[in-house]
Amino acid sequence: MSLPDRKEAEVRRMLDGPHPPVPPDLALRAAASGRRLLVHRRLARRLLWLLAVAALAALLIWAAVDQPWLPPPAHTTPPLEGW
Repeated sequence: MSLPDRKEAEVRRMLDGPHPPVPPDLALRAAASGRRLLVHRRLARRLLWLLAVAALAALLIWAAVDQPWLPPPAHTTPPLEGW
């Protein structure tokens, strides 16, 4: 049998002692805080989706204007052959 752990004894002493009083509006404050957290998360998610859609739209507009799949134009004229 081993000696009791110091941390375990301290936790037992804390749990056996008098418990602090709980504020009567604790549940209401926790619910309001959770509601605010959900609203902020929903707003952040919507902003990220809006940013993603705007980035996709900018990419599509750039591709339509610049047409990167076409070869670049030649800067010199081809040599004349067969004259």
